[in-house]
Amino acid sequence: MKIAMSQLQPLLREYRILLAGRGVDSMEKTGESYKPEALVTYEADLELHPYTTFWGTTGLALGRMGAFSYTHSRLHKSVTVGRFTSIAKSMSVMGARHPHEWASTSPVFYNQQLLAQTYSEDRGVTLNAAKFGYKPGKITIGNDVWIGEKVTLGHGITIGDGAVIASNSVVTKDVAPYTVVGGLPARVIRERFASETVQALQASAWWELAPEDLTHCDVRSPDLFAAQVLRGREHGDFQPLATKPLTAEVITEHLQATA
Repeated sequence: MKIAMSQLQPLLREYRILLAGRGVDSMEKTGESYKPEALVTYEADLELHPYTTFWGTTGLALGRMGAFSYTHSRLHKSVTVGRFTSIAKSMSVMGARHPHEWASTSPVFYNQQLLAQTYSEDRGVTLNAAKFGYKPGKITIGNDVWIGEKVTLGHGITIGDGAVIASNSVVTKDVAPYTVVGGLPARVIRERFASETVQALQASAWWELAPEDLTHCDVRSPDLFAAQVLRGREHGDFQPLATKPLTAEVITEHLQATA
């Protein structure tokens, strides 16, 4: 699905989605670093929450991302991002898997595209196609994740809350919450915090709460921060932050109303 930037901008302002770039110094100017006729793509399952930021040209492909997350990379259609997550430049997703367990990995044997069809027509022959049922899985990036530059993600993986992915890593397996991983393939470098601290932070689920509450907690001390959030939740002082996402349905209704 596609929409012209000039048509999208009113929705970006309304839903507080920032497409940052040169000269964009307020939400009212979101998307103004793009040409009005630039086409922005999105999927049918778009779910883009307020207070998200797309840097550079990454806003030409909207994706599923939670509040207060930002990206310097275009989000692949298989990726879903939680809240408060930071994504650096050049994050990519692996290409299609080939059947390396077979005698040949060539698509000629299972995924016959134009050249194989042309060969069949030129020779007047029929090619048999073996069944290869691989389908790329969805990629889930949790809350408060930090992904460094030039990271490659494998299909179907989950990156847990609070994880850190070092630059130039290739992530082929799930990443546990609050672990630091890196390398090719990525392996655990260390745990971010002691297990008790991780448990407290996960129990607090602080990313569900509003920044006006969170910023009064001591973020410099993970243990104290978690304790303050848990206490605020217990006493009913901290309330969840509810946000209404921009969806494909909303965009369709907007286009119909402005036609």
